[in-house]
Amino acid sequence: MPKRNISEFYWDEKRQLYRKRIKNPATGKYVDVYGKTKAETRSNAAARLESLAREAAADSCPYVYQYAAKWYQLNTVGLSDKRRSDYRVAINRHICPVIGPMLLCDVCYDDALAVMACASGLSKSAQQKIATTMRRIFAAAERNGLIKKSPCSDIKAGGASAAEKEPLTAEQQARLVAAVRGTRAAQFVMIGLYTGLRREEILGLEWDCVHLDASPPYIAVRRALRWGDGNQPATNEILKTKAARRDIPMPPQLVECLRAAKERSASDYVITDAHGGPVTRTSFRRLWDVIRVRSERQVARTVNGKKELVWLRVGDKIPKHDVQISLDFRVTPHQLRHTYITNLVLASGDIKDIKSIQYLAGHATATMTLNVYTHVIDRSPRQTSSVVALAFGGNIKGTGVAPAARGIDPQ
Repeated sequence: MPKRNISEFYWDEKRQLYRKRIKNPATGKYVDVYGKTKAETRSNAAARLESLAREAAADSCPYVYQYAAKWYQLNTVGLSDKRRSDYRVAINRHICPVIGPMLLCDVCYDDALAVMACASGLSKSAQQKIATTMRRIFAAAERNGLIKKSPCSDIKAGGASAAEKEPLTAEQQARLVAAVRGTRAAQFVMIGLYTGLRREEILGLEWDCVHLDASPPYIAVRRALRWGDGNQPATNEILKTKAARRDIPMPPQLVECLRAAKERSASDYVITDAHGGPVTRTSFRRLWDVIRVRSERQVARTVNGKKELVWLRVGDKIPKHDVQISLDFRVTPHQLRHTYITNLVLASGDIKDIKSIQYLAGHATATMTLNVYTHVIDRSPRQTSSVVALAFGGNIKGTGVAPAARGIDPQ
């Protein structure tokens, strides 16, 4: 019996169509493809072959979204909630929407550039997190033999550097404290402004760590509350760094505030949800809404039958919340901490107390404190000339500094 030529077309009398048999590269079995004409059948056969080839490749080369999910599960165990959140946001919001449906082995350098192009409006810091996540995912795929070479090795982040953080002025601090007095946000704001604790440290604070009757009164930072991937809180003794475990002296105004709060409290936690339990993610948003609704902002209002954006200014009343706009500046939870540390630096006047400030801030190194906060240190000629006088001798007029005991004698 002569061997059949599978490359030829056959006329199927029953279907009244041309038929062509092609070989599945994955299984070795033959598949029939049909068309009304030989040209159509040839085109259908080519498309089917391409589809079978992609299916075969998918068995050995997963889709980006599949491998990214696997990489996340295997590589984020034991990391902080913040780091895990950074990876999750980079994958879900930036990487997968652009290249998620592609096979891992089909991604090229231009595809990686497309991911970064879509994130071009973000800050440099945000873009760095996306680029780092993408590089690590494809580097892992390369190590596991899923791709020959990572297309992301040379990907770099663009974007502008984040704007310099601005602390609250003395006037703004006073107005903020007055605005939240008597609300559920009052204790959070007072602790943030007068101890500089991080958000998770404030929310994880329990009364056994608030020593109101000690001399001096202080807060022992021993726990942190985080939400992880969901809404429910988890409190543990895993702090951001080893340096975060510290004892913070409290000024009198904070002692007074917390003493009154402790008398009213029936919970172990200093900051609680509506039921006296630890604060959920949703509950914290509601707590911060106390500040948001008192701040100037734009809202949608119907004016003459049309919806328009209208500014709410200081003095305007919000009937829905029974409050009045009293803040003409934005406030974030971290800004409270930034203001506290800035106040410490300003009070010290120079860098001689930087180690004490580093300890109170809970920074891992003094370098971190210096990098962020030295812009507020006095660098006036009067201040800097006193340092020169102490180092090299001589009495620089206006400094009040006597000649140094050891100086370089002029020749």
